[in-house]
Amino acid sequence: MSSTLTKLSALICCMLTTGAYADLETGRELHEENCIECHMMDDHTALYTRADRKVDSLHRLGGQVSACTQILNITWFPEEERDVVEYLNTEYYHFSN
Repeated sequence: MSSTLTKLSALICCMLTTGAYADLETGRELHEENCIECHMMDDHTALYTRADRKVDSLHRLGGQVSACTQILNITWFPEEERDVVEYLNTEYYHFSN
């Protein structure tokens, strides 16, 4: 069982760090519906582009999106998390895969 969970976790991490199959429009929609309101900023762009941002890699971006969904009990599929990660990366972060 532990081996299966390890493999599944690795698969999900790989899925989150590749934009090959991401749907950026779905990512944008999910972000608008679930993320902007929670951060309650007049300009949410500032959250992602500020100099002292905590997210400094694509891996950490995936972890942050995953943490937010867990904390807020958002029931996204792994593909939807990946879509949001890739939307944020394409729109704001520009990390290389």
